[in-house]
Amino acid sequence: MKIALVAPFEETIPPTAYGGVEWIVYELAHGLGKKGHTVDLYATGDSLQQPEYNLYVTAPKSLRVDPVLGVEKSMREAAKLYYLGKTVQQLQSQKYDIIHSHCGWRFLTLSPLLTDPILMTHHMPLSIPFQSFIFNEYKNLPYVSISDNQRRDLPYLNFITTVYNGIDINRFPFYDDVAQEDNYLLFFARFNHEKGGLEAIQVAERTQKPLKIGAKVDLIDRDYFNQAKPHIDNKIITFMGEVIQAEKDKEYQHARALLVPIMWEEPFGLMFVESMACGTPVITFSRGSSPEIIKDGETGFLVNQSDEYIRGEWIIKKTGVEGLCEAVERIYAMSEEQYRQMRRNCREHVEKHFTSEKMVEEYEKVYEKILTR
Repeated sequence: MKIALVAPFEETIPPTAYGGVEWIVYELAHGLGKKGHTVDLYATGDSLQQPEYNLYVTAPKSLRVDPVLGVEKSMREAAKLYYLGKTVQQLQSQKYDIIHSHCGWRFLTLSPLLTDPILMTHHMPLSIPFQSFIFNEYKNLPYVSISDNQRRDLPYLNFITTVYNGIDINRFPFYDDVAQEDNYLLFFARFNHEKGGLEAIQVAERTQKPLKIGAKVDLIDRDYFNQAKPHIDNKIITFMGEVIQAEKDKEYQHARALLVPIMWEEPFGLMFVESMACGTPVITFSRGSSPEIIKDGETGFLVNQSDEYIRGEWIIKKTGVEGLCEAVERIYAMSEEQYRQMRRNCREHVEKHFTSEKMVEEYEKVYEKILTR
C-alpha cells in the first residue's frame, strides 16, 4: 500500500523530549515501512528522515521551537491553519491508498478537497464543544479510537475499531533489580490540572515519599505550576523539567512507582505504558483509559477520584488523595518478591497488548477494511 501519515506541527517526529502523538506517528511510519509499504510522512522539516519512509516537509521546523509561535497561542493557531493548507496541497499532488491523519480536528475541515480514502485518529478527548461541531459535520469519515472510553462523548462517529497505542519496547529496557536507591515516586507528564500535578505533590508530602517531577510546562499552565513552586524543596519534591528520552528511560526504571493522578478523561496515556514496559507499576485515578491499560493490583493501583465519581470497584476503597496515599503505602510495603512479581506483570502486560508491532498490525487491518469497502 501507498500510505500518507500526517503528523501534528508542534513537535518533531520523533520528539526529542516531550511528545506522545509524535512517537506514535514515528513508530507507525517506521513499522509500516519495515513491512514493505510505501510510507510518506508529512511532518516538520526538523523531523528525522529514515530509510523506512519518505519525509514530506509541512512546516520548516516544529512550532514549539519557533521563538514567536512557541509562545503566542493565536499566532501558533494561525500557523497551524497555514501549514495545514500547504499540507493538503501536497497531498492533492499525490495518489494514495490511504491518507491517515493524526493532526486533529482541523484536518477535517479540508478533507473534502482530497479524493483518496481518509482515516482519522484523534489523540485528544472528544468532549470539546467547538471541536464536536466539526466532528459532527464529518461524522461519516472512518475513525479509529485509541481507547474504548475515548468514544463516550461522540459515540455516533464512524468508528472502525479501537487500536491501542504501541511502543517499541526495546527503547524501554525492563529493570528487575530492587535497589535501595529505587525509592522515589515519579511524575512524567505535562504539569497541569489534567495530569494531576498538584495532587501528586500532596501525596508525596503526606506519605513523605520523594517525588521526582519530569514535566513540560506549557505557557498556558504557568499559573498552575506557580502553585507547585513553594513545595519544590529538592528533598521530598524535586523538579527536573523536561527530560530527554535517554534519561527518561532511566528514571522510569529506577522509580518505585509512576504517580500521575489524571483528573480528566485521558484518551490513552502513553506514560502508563512506557512506565510498565520498564517494570514500574502505575498509580492513578480511574479516569479515561486508565482502567483499560492498568490491571488493578497486578500492574499498579487504580483509585476512584471521589465519592461522587466512582468508576469501578478497586482494591483501594478510599477515594481521592487519601486513596492515592494508601496505594503508595501498599507499593512500599510489598515484600521484595511481591514487588518483583508486580514489575514482571507490568512488562508482560505491555508485551502482550501495547507494542508498536501490534499497533502496526492493527492499523494494517483497518486500512484493508477501508479499501475493501
